[in-house]
Amino acid sequence: MYRYREIYSDIRKDILTNHYRSGQPLPTQEELIAKYNVSRLTLKKALQLLSNEGLIYSKQGAGTYVRVRLGDATDEMLPLDSPVGVVYSHRDQDIKSKILHFDARLPDETEQRNLNINKTQPVYEIKRVRFINQEYYSYEHTLMPTEIAPLDKEILKGSLYDYLGSVAKLQLTDARRIVYAQGASPEVAAALNIAPNSPVLVIEQTAYDQTGRPFEYSKSYFINDHSKFVLDVHRQL
Repeated sequence: MYRYREIYSDIRKDILTNHYRSGQPLPTQEELIAKYNVSRLTLKKALQLLSNEGLIYSKQGAGTYVRVRLGDATDEMLPLDSPVGVVYSHRDQDIKSKILHFDARLPDETEQRNLNINKTQPVYEIKRVRFINQEYYSYEHTLMPTEIAPLDKEILKGSLYDYLGSVAKLQLTDARRIVYAQGASPEVAAALNIAPNSPVLVIEQTAYDQTGRPFEYSKSYFINDHSKFVLDVHRQL
């Protein structure tokens, strides 16, 4: 892949995951040139792609800004193609976690297969509800090999990915996601404070670190009218 396309993809991801917020300026060209260690011409090619896509625009004498996208004013549309967590995707919002279950056990066959481990390697089992601005957001059921890093309930109240990055030097770089709808089981319904069999969106995910190792297998359940997700598809010419 050409270098300018790599930069385009990286900045685009940061825009769609709200690292660069709608209506706010991007870093200056000098800062981006230093960050990516490229020439001004290469950076301009990347910015032109973002401009052509309608993600950024220039203000004469004031720099480059992230364009306010349709839906930004009332709805938060989360990109399915960017492997990030709730804390990263909802920056500047009030995020809380309620731990419903935390323990270690041996994995079943599905968990062994998704985590590429054997039946004798213990996993953490984590069940928690995520709240955003005091409203129910999601119910997460997560399995993670215990060898990845030591965990406790206090850590799980915050960003697990931030903790893994600082302690285990592990970065979420890739994920395989299966998305489907189903009726809420009694367990999911109780966790999200909804009626059993209410429609929920499920994202089943296997997450991979920078070495390609699977380190997390999870299912996240979202109330049908509380979340929206977007997947942008682009043809490579």
